[in-house]
Amino acid sequence: MKYVIKEMGKEMIKVITIDGLASSGKSTLSQLLAQKLNWSWLSTGVLYRGMAYVGFKEQFNETEYLQFFQSGKWHIELTDLKSLFFYKGKDISSQLYAEEVDDQASLFSSKTVFRKALIPFQRAFYKAQSEQGLILEGRDCGTVLFPSAPLKIFLSAGEQTRAERRAKDRNQEKEAVFEAQKKRDKRDQNRFFAPLIPPENSWHLDTSQYNSEELAGFIYEKAQNIFSL
Repeated sequence: MKYVIKEMGKEMIKVITIDGLASSGKSTLSQLLAQKLNWSWLSTGVLYRGMAYVGFKEQFNETEYLQFFQSGKWHIELTDLKSLFFYKGKDISSQLYAEEVDDQASLFSSKTVFRKALIPFQRAFYKAQSEQGLILEGRDCGTVLFPSAPLKIFLSAGEQTRAERRAKDRNQEKEAVFEAQKKRDKRDQNRFFAPLIPPENSWHLDTSQYNSEELAGFIYEKAQNIFSL
């Protein structure tokens, strides 16, 4: 049975969105919060990375991309730890975090036709997980996918902090990561459709001020009040 709360005559969906800049801590926070709430968690970035990776490998043009979206050749599985992307029945998630895929995914996700075409697929995860509850993590979850979500989070951190985190995670030089990060931030924040901006009525958190466990605790308490858990 679908979880419903009536508020001012409207249905409150059981969704938390977490948006933010690259390496602002979205995935770590989403994972911790999902475990605390026993909710599902979808990293929408995995969808864009998977699509970009496959399309680049197969050399899809725009029409072929749109046909691929509708095909049964890909799917995403949600686990407690991460979102997994499958292509032709094979989990290719581990291949989606190479440096070249960062740029491919950023270019792919900047195209309005692709972002609009993928909206129904992302919203469908809520229909499948609505009884349990769903955390969506990405860059337009609270602005485009679920603007009516009762709890919307926007994460930020300083450029240097984010670059240090990414360089450490990827075992790369900080300067190279920093330059690539600035390029991606600019592209994400200035794309025509669904730019990366704080959602209306969202809760802004600077992840350089708190650790992930503290942030998850803050949001868990807020979620308990909002959803009457």
